[in-house]
Amino acid sequence: VRLGSPHRPAQTHAAPLGEWQDSRRLWRRGLPSCITNVMRRKRHDLLRRVGAVAALIVGWVGLGSAQAQDFCSDLRALLLAAPTEFTSETGAPTEGSWPEGLAVFEGTQQLSGANGCAVAQLTAIGRRSSTSYTCSNVASDDQSGLSTLRQQLSICLGVTAWTVQSDNGALSAQYGLLRLSITRNGPRGGLALGVEVFRDENGDVLGSPTRGDVLAQDGSHRCSSKTPQEIADFLTMYGQRPGAERFESDQFVGFTNRVTQPVVAFMTRPNHPAHPAIIVRSVIERDGSTFISAGGDFAGDCLAFLALLAEVNQMNRNLDRDR
Repeated sequence: VRLGSPHRPAQTHAAPLGEWQDSRRLWRRGLPSCITNVMRRKRHDLLRRVGAVAALIVGWVGLGSAQAQDFCSDLRALLLAAPTEFTSETGAPTEGSWPEGLAVFEGTQQLSGANGCAVAQLTAIGRRSSTSYTCSNVASDDQSGLSTLRQQLSICLGVTAWTVQSDNGALSAQYGLLRLSITRNGPRGGLALGVEVFRDENGDVLGSPTRGDVLAQDGSHRCSSKTPQEIADFLTMYGQRPGAERFESDQFVGFTNRVTQPVVAFMTRPNHPAHPAIIVRSVIERDGSTFISAGGDFAGDCLAFLALLAEVNQMNRNLDRDR
């Protein structure tokens, strides 16, 4: 996708809007409070956040740009392989005294800076429940190594929200419906980085762009995904349009616009189940009536994206009723 090229969302829906014309008012009424509250953030909070991000980037530059780019590229490749449960990256079985229900294999996709990788398949009650891809010694197991690794993950994936296990100091974070983990293994094993994918009650892979896909009579698919880079490029394109005003919240980042369409474009953050996904909202006139149209695209879990889009569409339908 070239910046400046037209974006036609794969999923769209239009709801009547009556005579509503004020896009800023529409924005604030039509989206969750977690997003609208961010419009009132204080300027000094924004400046502090920008300074922190700059410090992270400067700290990581010391690793060397080539190494940083290789790490990001390798990690993104693993995330793209997660919906397949790392089938193409699974090598020979690894012998060991593994707990019942756990099978371990060699990982054939290397992660820059790591010593080695493994694929672990966990089965419960005769059914696969999760598959993880873990690489060891991605950083030294000390405060400096942990800080550097978290900086890398923030820059590569935008992941910043981590939960710390109280018993062993392991960390976990969300990337859509995938789980990232950092485990501590002492001086010899260093820090290990894992990507884990789960199955739902139907045996479908959570985080898959095809979960919930249905083939229509005309041959079209209910779930038609983009790439994560395309989703990011769409948001960048909207941010370059005249009148674009940036906003941020815990789960979304995007732009409002009182000058050009769409009036709202926002992308999920890693801690949202539908990530990576983008939603756009436009005010359109047709046959003498005014409508608000919502659409979007995704590169993560299809069902999670459809749930997000359905929530936005419900808000749109409520607009005319609340007038």
